Amino acid sequence: MKATSKLSSRGQVVIPAEIRKTLGLAEGDDLTFIVNEDGEIKVEVTKKYRLSQLIGILKTNQPFRPVEEIRDEVYRTMGAKELKDGEEN
Repeated sequence: MKATSKLSSRGQVVIPAEIRKTLGLAEGDDLTFIVNEDGEIKVEVTKKYRLSQLIGILKTNQPFRPVEEIRDEVYRTMGAKELKDGEEN
């Protein structure tokens, strides 16, 4: 695929819609420009994802637990540890 764009007076380049669509680019995506010895430019895309988009991407053998349940367990554990530490002093 090949497309043409112009450099604006502010140094900005518009990536043609066809290329944005093909690469799945969206506003806010980071692009890294790499210039090789021959003067060719390579553009690498770094996608940004919301945490909610990443849920389920990593496999685990643990069942899903609501955040509230995990928080309650941490509080109970911390409370029990503080009580135990207090008895030792």
